[in-house]
Amino acid sequence: MSKQNIHIAMGSLAYAIAKADGIIQIEEKNTIKKLALEEFQVEDMDSEWIEKMFNKLEKDNITIEDAYNYAMDTLESNRFEFDFDLVMKNKCIKFMNRIADSFADSSIAEQAIIQKFNSDVARFL
Repeated sequence: MSKQNIHIAMGSLAYAIAKADGIIQIEEKNTIKKLALEEFQVEDMDSEWIEKMFNKLEKDNITIEDAYNYAMDTLESNRFEFDFDLVMKNKCIKFMNRIADSFADSSIAEQAIIQKFNSDVARFL
């Protein structure tokens, strides 16, 4: 999987988590970019894929379920092009948890998305 595809998928997952509590705050968007830079050790140019995907989904008011499914489809369909291993899975989960915890304790809806990801991604590890 190309790194670009992982970043696109992470943008979709970040959007789903941010939207899960009902409100996407501007501060959340800034925090997501910062967390992407930290968790994935990407440069600004690479983090733009996450940010662009997030903004596109927000602009189109995509449902949480559709954003999540798009991310999973992207990860699964590209899993052989990039070594999506346990280390990458754990980075993704940490990224998602940090987004959920960034402004308050994570909500039940946010944790449900993270647990679903943990379960769903196991099928292609």
